Amino acid sequence: FEQVTDFFIGRTKVMLRDEGVSADAIDAVLAAGILEPMELVKRARALDAARENDPETFEDLAAAYTRANNLRDPEAGTSYDPDSLDEVSHALSCAIVQAQFKVAAALEGDDYEIALKELASLRAPIDLFFVKVMVKDADPAVRRTNMQLLNRFTAVFANVADMGKLAK
Repeated sequence: FEQVTDFFIGRTKVMLRDEGVSADAIDAVLAAGILEPMELVKRARALDAARENDPETFEDLAAAYTRANNLRDPEAGTSYDPDSLDEVSHALSCAIVQAQFKVAAALEGDDYEIALKELASLRAPIDLFFVKVMVKDADPAVRRTNMQLLNRFTAVFANVADMGKLAK
């Protein structure tokens, strides 16, 4: 079964590259675990189109995703006490929750353009978080909450694409 899947994915990648879809968009979708060829085609095309239409947002989002992914601590989990958050962290938390629901709904409806727009909406709150919050705070409780926020942020992308795979 694995050899058959690899064959179809390999053929799909060649077909997408032949039509001009960037290799890094294909890799970003594959890194999210998408192995169904038609899903790969739709998502890679949508990612490439979104990046072409708003390159600055998607390049910045890829950088923010990569930073969050590198700083996060998967063992910290994704649950935190919303009452313990400062204003900037609370704004990020709200944006994450909203994006989670909207991305899930968009994926359910096979609307990858909307899913990507929702991911792009996270750019401003994650940028502000990185500017205003000391992620590796000296207080272990604050540091753990920050890790949980970053875990939750990166989880929103899990079923769409690994934005860290996009070329800088």
